[in-house]
Amino acid sequence: MTNKQTVNKVPNWFWIIAVIALIWNCMGVMAYITEAYMSDEIFSSFTKEVQELYKKRPSWVTGAYAIAVFGGVLASMLLLIRKKAAKTVFLISLAGVVAQNVYTFFMSNTLKVLGTSSIYFPIVIIIISVLLFLFSNYASKRGWLS
Repeated sequence: MTNKQTVNKVPNWFWIIAVIALIWNCMGVMAYITEAYMSDEIFSSFTKEVQELYKKRPSWVTGAYAIAVFGGVLASMLLLIRKKAAKTVFLISLAGVVAQNVYTFFMSNTLKVLGTSSIYFPIVIIIISVLLFLFSNYASKRGWLS
């Protein structure tokens, strides 16, 4: 076995993380689709304050959400086929996550309407997005992505 083959040998835990990343990001796509195609009946079951949050949200925030989740799926797929582009697409996805949450945390009254406990899951999403970008960067430096 040559030295290059040894360096590029991908450990099993890489595959585990890549599959978990794909599942995680697919769940994000499902959340996006569920929200995008929400029925009027479900929407009307929300409080008036929550309905106003949805109505007032700018289209760029919805676009950032789409970039975050669909970019995450694409990046995860690129990771599974070991392409360096995964790093760039994870970064774009992270930018979508950050843009969406800047609006949520600082430009809307989401925390007032939903309470401060509504901040926890978005923070988890930001942390995971950062970790996936860092992981793809690490995998690229290790020669696992081409």
